[in-house]
Amino acid sequence: MNTFGTMASEIYSFEFDGDSTITSISAVSGWLQANLGKLNTVVYSNFTGDGSDIPIEAQSIHKELYLYSYYTKQARNALRGIINAGSSSDGSNILSVKDSDSAVTFVNKNEVSKVYRGLASDSKITLDKLVAQYNIYAAEPRQLAGIESSYSGVYTSNVYPGSVYL
Repeated sequence: MNTFGTMASEIYSFEFDGDSTITSISAVSGWLQANLGKLNTVVYSNFTGDGSDIPIEAQSIHKELYLYSYYTKQARNALRGIINAGSSSDGSNILSVKDSDSAVTFVNKNEVSKVYRGLASDSKITLDKLVAQYNIYAAEPRQLAGIESSYSGVYTSNVYPGSVYL
């Protein structure tokens, strides 16, 4: 199993508890592979192919990208359900039926949409933190200017005792 398959399996097992009514491993794996460019964009990298060159930190970011996309799409789908509520005649929007006083409770799709937006927001916050940490710790200098570029040795300064300059 390639890297995308492994990440998809982890998302499917740990985030969705292996519930096949939510999604499938192949669908998640396909999304991860198709959206590798999003990962490259947020972490300023150039991962290609089967994903074998993606470090574990970047894999966590890519998984969070998937979850953010999933929750955002679910919120949109719930809002579509509000708009198309008049066309739903299959009874899938009935939450409960009570017989003694004839009460019927319907799913409040607006609240469902708000919950998904909250999950998407939480995922976006986590994603932003992961990306910032990855970019800070994986950053490399792009240019050397000054004394570092012309001297390759170690010397100390008398102005600041104990300080070492490379």
